[in-house]
Amino acid sequence: MADLLASGIIYGSIIALGAIGLTLISSILNFFNFAYGDLFSLGAFITFFFLGLLGDWGTFFNLSFGWSLVAATLLSILVMLVIVLLIDRFYFKPLRYLGAPPLFTSLASLGLAFILRAVINIAWGPEVRYYSNAIQIAKKFSFGIRVKPDEFFIAVCTFVLVFLVYLFLKKTRTGKAMRAMSDNPVLAKASGIETGKVIMWTWIIAGTLITIAGTFYGIQVQLRPIMGWHFLIPLFVAVIMGGVGSFWGALVGGMVIGISEEMITGTVQNILYSLQIDADMSVYKPAVAFVLVVVILLVRPHGIFGKKERGT
Repeated sequence: MADLLASGIIYGSIIALGAIGLTLISSILNFFNFAYGDLFSLGAFITFFFLGLLGDWGTFFNLSFGWSLVAATLLSILVMLVIVLLIDRFYFKPLRYLGAPPLFTSLASLGLAFILRAVINIAWGPEVRYYSNAIQIAKKFSFGIRVKPDEFFIAVCTFVLVFLVYLFLKKTRTGKAMRAMSDNPVLAKASGIETGKVIMWTWIIAGTLITIAGTFYGIQVQLRPIMGWHFLIPLFVAVIMGGVGSFWGALVGGMVIGISEEMITGTVQNILYSLQIDADMSVYKPAVAFVLVVVILLVRPHGIFGKKERGT
């Protein structure tokens, strides 16, 4: 059980990292970005591209990667920031200018998701890719917990990044403007806040987080063009469960989803193995997420930390 809890924390930290960026877009730009999952995939594959160009620079102690992956991730972030800012400039900004309702913009983002997925398939093909073929041995800790060095690195880096984003939103002038626009965009604009700058920084933060989350996910498992579409479900569930626009809600929602999916499906899987029943319970993880969000919303209709939705 403790082993499943550790796996859930690691998986939940990746969900939380992506969910924070998604909840910022949802609250500040006032639409659900269905292309976010495919941006997740695109960031991971661009990291893979740069990793191939840079070659092998060795590995860190006990990890499956080294400075080459760090450099590839930084380059991927830069490329992804250019991509998301161009997408906003030429795709979403015209929709805002025309006064498109949130539902229409969300559907437009769904079309963008199909385009991005097609680009990934054309560029890298449908084959499974790996950052490294090295096999890691999980280290044993108390209570039967087994954690790979890569997983420990991912969890620590995720919480550091979350803390840095929190400080940015809490302490900086731009962060305060983003929170003000999230609460009341009309009042924020009337108060002299530069909404264009806020929107730009929203995409910068979201693009950075989703690229790192995609890379972390690729380190832990494998790269597939469809992985972002599958990952979009827990991202949205985390945002809705925590409350749209809530930083802490996205963090808590991501952790709850990650831990619950791993522990529930893992426990059932172990029971089935003991009964000599051959079944793969991992395919039911999205069902666990949906059941949890339904239960939470029955108790807290606006999410755990959510506020009442503003009028459209």
